[in-house]
Amino acid sequence: MTKTLKGENLLRAAEYLECDPDWLATGKGFWHSNVAVSSEQATQNTDLEYQAIPEFELLAITPLFLNEFIISTSDIQSSISSIHYTEEQYRRMFGAKEPQNLKITNIKVDNMSGTLEPGDLVFVDTSIMKYDGDGIYLFVFSNHLHLKRVQMVGNTLMVISDNSKYQTWSITQKDKSHMSVLGKVLISQSQIFQRF
Repeated sequence: MTKTLKGENLLRAAEYLECDPDWLATGKGFWHSNVAVSSEQATQNTDLEYQAIPEFELLAITPLFLNEFIISTSDIQSSISSIHYTEEQYRRMFGAKEPQNLKITNIKVDNMSGTLEPGDLVFVDTSIMKYDGDGIYLFVFSNHLHLKRVQMVGNTLMVISDNSKYQTWSITQKDKSHMSVLGKVLISQSQIFQRF
């Protein structure tokens, strides 16, 4: 027998899980409401609209974002200011990831060609601020902002460019304190345009 949450229990569960009660009850709509609604407001206005999908913030590489680093060169650049998806597409792409932790930027160089091409849009989860398993990371090392594949081999992090024209290099145990992870790439979107 399956039990369903209703009434006060549903509201308490939604508050505890920090999710939208309608989504919890029906699975429809967006899982996280960006608008706090008091019970008084809810009774006064049953047609309240929720902002379902926030726009993705640009991953701004500015002194404010990187105030503790001196960046002399970078693998990324910003050429898109915001992007919006429907609720359904957002959930398909990112599941339950918190929108405020996702930032967008574009690839500037060809060192990841084959996987990421110059101009490609990447979505970076900035809640990941340390090595969290093999993957593509945005990190600062030696005054350079890197976007590279990182793989753990023994106690050493191998920094891999998917373009074979670039060499793999390593960050040893003693050098790890000089590495600052700013996020992990979740997905990319090609920016190759075809004109007709």
